[in-house]
Amino acid sequence: MNRKYFYIFLILAALCFFLILAFFEKKPALESSTKALNVPVPFETYIKGIGIVEPKSGNIYIGIPFERIVKQIFVSVNDKVKKDELMIEFDNQDLKANLEVKESEYEKALANLHKLEAYPRKEDLMIAEEVLKQKQVALDAAKTQYEAVLNLSNPRAISKEEQNKRLHNFQTAEAELRQSQAEFEKIKSGAWEPDLNIAKYQVAQSQAEIEAIKTEIERTFIKSPIDGTVLQIQIHKGETPASDVSKTAIILGNVDEYYLRVSIDQFNVSNFSPDAPAVAFRQGNRSTEFLLEFLNIEPLMISKKYLTNSADEKVDTQVFEILYRIQKKDSGLLIGEKMDVFIKKQT
Repeated sequence: MNRKYFYIFLILAALCFFLILAFFEKKPALESSTKALNVPVPFETYIKGIGIVEPKSGNIYIGIPFERIVKQIFVSVNDKVKKDELMIEFDNQDLKANLEVKESEYEKALANLHKLEAYPRKEDLMIAEEVLKQKQVALDAAKTQYEAVLNLSNPRAISKEEQNKRLHNFQTAEAELRQSQAEFEKIKSGAWEPDLNIAKYQVAQSQAEIEAIKTEIERTFIKSPIDGTVLQIQIHKGETPASDVSKTAIILGNVDEYYLRVSIDQFNVSNFSPDAPAVAFRQGNRSTEFLLEFLNIEPLMISKKYLTNSADEKVDTQVFEILYRIQKKDSGLLIGEKMDVFIKKQT
């Protein structure tokens, strides 16, 4: 029985030893962390907010306007790019083939317009003029034959049938001459104006279709809208990303300067002044202080997204956003990093 108690006591003693050992091993790290977090804020009274680090230009999200295969990606993360520099090329072989078809249709429409504008053709005019002369000669002959009947002293010298035949030939020759005259005038006047207008519309339509396809081809080449740095690439060569407004291909930003977008509860509006000094610390590390320079206040309040974990913090409230410039260069901060912000309260 005594041996049993002895073993129990031995186990408890060993357990206490290991607990004490673990406590003393963690204590230096805990003291170091607590010391960093307990660095005093340089203001007696202050407004606390949460800041998000962003580039000078803000994050620029390059979207995907269509579902096409990614043919080539010309940039990598952290690359510096110039405005209008090519970053991504999507496959566009179908568009180029369609462009060739439309260009051929345009040439056809243009040739048809030039053909109509070239009217009357010299050859057509000469032929129509010769036909008109022939019809005039035929009419003169028919007229002579018919007038001979009318001038007979004895109408019975020629049969009634022959008289009617000569009258018919004369009337037919007159009609054919009028038809030839109209045809000659038609050819001489050139193309009909409505036909010319239709041909012009066809040319204009073909031009518009070509420009539309060229625009589509141009859209397959994604270029940088600014001088900046590639912050993130979310697509890969060979894949076909879905055409979605929420889908981003590349995130760009001008990181020559870092800005801090700070969210402050609406209840602190009356205590805020743009001239008030402000500082920021990395969350979980207050060993380095970042001085802030006021830039502007966003005029639109938004719903609260981030919590400061203060004891008196309001959760269900609106916030207004303040934009500061981070004065410390080469800070080692990352875009999108959260920071604790303290602004001197104005009373």
